[in-house]
Amino acid sequence: MLQAECAGPSATARCRRYCRLWHGASGCLLVAFIQFGCASAKPAVAPSNASARLAAADAQVRAGCFDCLASALQEYSNLRSVATVADAGSIGAARSAALLAIRERELGTADSGYLARAREIVAASPRTQATLGALLDMADTLPVRGGVTQVSDDVALLRNQTALQNRDLWTVQLRAHANDDALSAYLWLAFNCAYVLSVDHAVAEWLTVEPAWRDTPLVALKAATCGSKTDNPSLEPLLVNDPRFVEVHYFLSLGLAYTGRIDSAMDHLLSAYGWRRDWPAVTSGLGDDYLVLEDFDRAIDFIDRTLALVPRYPKAILSKAKTLTYAGRYVDSLQVVDQLLAQKSLVGDARYWRALDEEALSRYDEAWADIELANKELFNAAVPKLAGIIAYHRKQLDVSRDEFELSLRRGRDDCETGFYLGVVLGEQGTWMRTADVLIDAVACFEKLETKLYEEMANIRASTQPPDRQTRQIKRREAEIATNRRLIVTAWYNTAVSYFSLSKEEEARQFADKVIADDEFGERARQLLMRLR
Repeated sequence: MLQAECAGPSATARCRRYCRLWHGASGCLLVAFIQFGCASAKPAVAPSNASARLAAADAQVRAGCFDCLASALQEYSNLRSVATVADAGSIGAARSAALLAIRERELGTADSGYLARAREIVAASPRTQATLGALLDMADTLPVRGGVTQVSDDVALLRNQTALQNRDLWTVQLRAHANDDALSAYLWLAFNCAYVLSVDHAVAEWLTVEPAWRDTPLVALKAATCGSKTDNPSLEPLLVNDPRFVEVHYFLSLGLAYTGRIDSAMDHLLSAYGWRRDWPAVTSGLGDDYLVLEDFDRAIDFIDRTLALVPRYPKAILSKAKTLTYAGRYVDSLQVVDQLLAQKSLVGDARYWRALDEEALSRYDEAWADIELANKELFNAAVPKLAGIIAYHRKQLDVSRDEFELSLRRGRDDCETGFYLGVVLGEQGTWMRTADVLIDAVACFEKLETKLYEEMANIRASTQPPDRQTRQIKRREAEIATNRRLIVTAWYNTAVSYFSLSKEEEARQFADKVIADDEFGERARQLLMRLR
């Protein structure tokens, strides 16, 4: 972490604002992620040395990594007190601060106040105002990347509207000056990447107007991360050539996750997290990944870290509720869901997961009230499926049947829904329909079992830790065992349906399938005796 010392007695007012005083120390030490630096009363620096330091700071900007830009900002800020390079130092500091602000939005980190710092520098110098004022306005319209909302909807909307209203004018201005300096070159790409439709992105063409910058690591990073997808083959050399480019890990994780390589994506996310922890996009991503991997304790840990940074973030609250439900902690999940309802966020999802928890706790009347409210907000197959289950527990067979049929119309790939519908139809004595629905459900379960075995083979062949492999395999084995019991139940109920329809041959065929089963064997043998 960079540090800047300030002479205590002679520190300027600006220095006193940005330094944290340590009692008993003769000076003050600035210790923060934002390294603005303070002008201190030091002997004048020789012009030649100042020029060399300015050139070194310029090189850091071209290097382009976040830590490089922070280092450049520190040096430029120090040089603002040197008369021979004061203007260049101020302009460099403002540009570096603006680039850091843009990078934070691209990374989805917490806002460290870099853009505000750039505006302070510009406001203090008329020359920088003329050079950079408009560029800072453009930078302020750039969106925050990733799904973690860190600004209000009103702020995000205003940024978008401002950019779209000025897009034509700003695009002309940016193109005309794209080759002038680092900030202009970067903003030319960043603004187009944000506000030109993805299908119209022309990165190679955009780079032609900034020949002095297009081959620098600074601009190469932006070119490789333009839009929603990342160009991993172009990103990897940046990290190999300069290990300081730690933020590249985050962008590499996005590309790997997009292709389904979740283990490799998580390795990069963990490397990014090790570099910077106040990073909601990373903590949220790790929480989601651990949830997918069924590592519920770690998932909750990273979801909580996200909520510590963005306390009212609806998606993280919902993810925590889901994770607690999957872990069987239904009462805890209900408490989390109520947070969503209290802040009126994701109301449909909140009502659905509340109903799911209540059904698991056998609170069927409360569950019904919540699933009815969820049905007003959500349109999917899951809501009527859960409604059908709850209605069945409440002995409302007609309602249960209608809900299961609606669920199947919305999505026919849920084997359980077909099974439940078959059970309800059987209890209602709709024998032919019962047999047809249950036969389809069995075929669905058999297909699902093949898929689960393929998943287990892939898990065993993966590079996941052994304990994680074991946990995921056990869950799939348990699902297969449960489904096989449902298949046996479906076979017996199908036999009964055909028997009730006086279709003896079909009844015998399905009764024979369960004759050796501990639960249904005796009943199947009795049914076969009645067929003789």
